[in-house]
Amino acid sequence: MKTKFSLLAAIFAASCSTSIFALEQNRSIETISVMGSRAPVDKSTLAGSVSFINADIIEASGAATVTDLLRSFASINISQSGPTGTLTEIRFRGSESNHILVLVDGVEINDIGQGGLVNFAHLLVSDIERIELLRGPQSALWGSSAVSGVISITSKKAAISGQHKLSANVGLGTQATRQLSVSYKTRRNGLSLSANLHHLKTDGENVSRQGSEEEGYRNTSFNTNVAYQANREHTLVFNLRLVDFVTDFDAIDFVNTGLPADADNYSKGKQLSALLRWDFTPSAGIWSQSLSYQLNRFASDSFSSDVFSGGTVGKTQRLNWINYIDLGANDFINVGLDSVIEDFEQSGPIVFGDPNQTQDNQTISVLSDGQYEVAKNLYASYSARADQSDEFDDANSFRLGLSYNFTDQLKVFVSRGKAVKNPSFTERFGFFPGTFTGNSGLLPESSYANEIGLIYNLSSRFSAELTHFDTQLENEINGFVFDPATSAFTAQNIDETSTRRGLEFSLYGDWKDITWSANYAYLEAKAPTEVELRRARHSGSTTINYALNKKSNLYFQADYTGSKQDRFFPPFPNSSEIVGLSPYWLVSANYQYKYNNSLSFGLRVDNLLNEDFEDVFGFVGQSRKIVVNMRYQLN
Repeated sequence: MKTKFSLLAAIFAASCSTSIFALEQNRSIETISVMGSRAPVDKSTLAGSVSFINADIIEASGAATVTDLLRSFASINISQSGPTGTLTEIRFRGSESNHILVLVDGVEINDIGQGGLVNFAHLLVSDIERIELLRGPQSALWGSSAVSGVISITSKKAAISGQHKLSANVGLGTQATRQLSVSYKTRRNGLSLSANLHHLKTDGENVSRQGSEEEGYRNTSFNTNVAYQANREHTLVFNLRLVDFVTDFDAIDFVNTGLPADADNYSKGKQLSALLRWDFTPSAGIWSQSLSYQLNRFASDSFSSDVFSGGTVGKTQRLNWINYIDLGANDFINVGLDSVIEDFEQSGPIVFGDPNQTQDNQTISVLSDGQYEVAKNLYASYSARADQSDEFDDANSFRLGLSYNFTDQLKVFVSRGKAVKNPSFTERFGFFPGTFTGNSGLLPESSYANEIGLIYNLSSRFSAELTHFDTQLENEINGFVFDPATSAFTAQNIDETSTRRGLEFSLYGDWKDITWSANYAYLEAKAPTEVELRRARHSGSTTINYALNKKSNLYFQADYTGSKQDRFFPPFPNSSEIVGLSPYWLVSANYQYKYNNSLSFGLRVDNLLNEDFEDVFGFVGQSRKIVVNMRYQLN
């Protein structure tokens, strides 16, 4: 495996003088999708649905976690096992929680040690410039995890040459919440540097329906971005992100109730993600290139009464080489190679079996995407990938799309795509004494999706979007199959096809001093024998951002989650059963007051109405929470 990596690296190095790619173009960031292609593409020609949250709305919201902001996107279903810091999964368009790819400053942060999902609890809102959501199957562009979509998070960077900016934010709130962040940015002589340190600590509250023990949380995150433009042709980029966290959690009382109960349990983890990229853009010609190395390592350990109970380490290394051919206007072709090495390690005490193991896999891929204006205002696009893996049969994924602009305001698009999701290391090899045994014979899942959308834009004042999607999932992996031979659960492929169908309707507007948005999503997600769990048939959100005057701003967000179903495991010998989760509204608000150009204050209230709700059966959701912030900025 290491030999394959070395050979591929040598091929990349030998080819650098003739390869090409351009990642930056002088276009408005509001009209460019940085994920709809391997090169920036104008949103008006994109054959797909993409949503943004910009820096102004992020700051106005006063949100503490990325999850709070993602609730405002259509078709997002969030499963949070309690208050701040507890396991938080996202299911998008009825997919599984490990079917959505998450990028932070261009680096994939999905945790292969935990089944390939992202625990959004550890993604804090600090120094974020932009959040972008690209919907639909994107495996052809981004690989195995991008089955239902891609979320890209971009950090703030210095924008003006000669600029030096230092800022600090301090927050205090209920549940003994304390947070502190410090950031610094500068740009001079072709060198851009930004760094941000954020610390959050809260005593939390009780997760279980009974008892009084609080589940606390601590998170310290650091990220830095360095870019050096040596000349017009050569640019070097380096990103580093570190996360260190500790979170308390309750145990499940398997003997008496089958529900969470107070326990002295906690988990701690460390994540390191990094990127090193070289962009070469010749001063003449239509060719350019990008060559990058990415690393994502996530280690997590759990403890019960200070005794180690188990842990995982997942490490992903990626070599990526992309060539870009600019055909003029909005036409282009990208061609590239992708090499990914995944290493998985599980450790734990030996009790009725040995969980200690190491596994690995390497995948080498050839990929391409492009767009061409086949007739006036009619754009055809494609993306395609061929994967060769150590552990699985060769796999192909694709996406084809057409986009037509009837007028400058009205656009329609259609697309058809296939995405592939390899079984996770946990599903194949995971072992948890008495509860789960992996199945090494699992097959990859295949998702086929059709999408059609209508988008209307009236300058920057108003826009509306209606999208219909229809997805069929083959070889879906069911991780709750009881195995009589081991008296534990295991994972198996489902023979029949699972379906996800739905509608998304979104409105955005800007009127005088008010910016607002509203969305609604309808979803039918069905496995062959039952409705898919933890997915609401009806969901929606509305936001209002009101600039009261030059000094004051008020932000409201109301998110609706309809009724859902979940699975409950009662005490032995009773079998599992399907239970209902009640619908609920979550309302949040934030007030900001700008004292002067340097000093500002904020008051954020989460769950303003103090709604009682559960995203996961038996785990009580976050109650009302109030945090006061003070921010100081020195330019």
